[in-house]
Amino acid sequence: MTVLDTSVAHIPVLMVLGDHGPVADVALPAGYRFAAWEPRFREPWVRLHVLLGQLPSFDEGLDYFGRTYEADPAALSRQMILVADEKGELAGTSSLWRGDHFGEPRLRVHWVGVDPAHQRRGLARALMLRTIRLFDELVPAGEPPLYLTTQTESWPACGMYLKLGFVPYTGPMPPGFAADPETFETRNDEAWRIIRAKLAEADRTRA
Repeated sequence: MTVLDTSVAHIPVLMVLGDHGPVADVALPAGYRFAAWEPRFREPWVRLHVLLGQLPSFDEGLDYFGRTYEADPAALSRQMILVADEKGELAGTSSLWRGDHFGEPRLRVHWVGVDPAHQRRGLARALMLRTIRLFDELVPAGEPPLYLTTQTESWPACGMYLKLGFVPYTGPMPPGFAADPETFETRNDEAWRIIRAKLAEADRTRA
């Protein structure tokens, strides 16, 4: 997605996919295509997420990628979702990956990001729709539902997620979520006040 907005307080949040109809075939703008995973995308993937502020450094990103994605080559090949430009270079990423935040393995949206040079062209939405479509194929019953983690600094992305049918998680703190159980509910409410205020401000600016 976009570079993080560090002007707002950092509060992690969870979102869960609500009821939704079948996802139609996802179209991309001219000059872009969905690309199957290839090892050549490993370093561009890391560089992209460092650029977006989602990883602290290139070396730490490579280590993370190895520990997370390359530990399961079959899932990496099946569940990494990439968009390439007309030169075959990486423009955006998403993935459908195992998450343990709720105390049991379930699928989550993971590492959505679009290179700043390719933003505002609908790539993030296309990546998300392709991710939801893959989830529907792998989990046809839809249970447990798809989820994602994000944060207040990513409020523009939260706006897109809301439009795609994700809803804020407002239940008790999941056992695998890194937060203080005593303040989770209060902080979660504060986070969504910040996110909604920033989205409303952006709407007023565009009007």
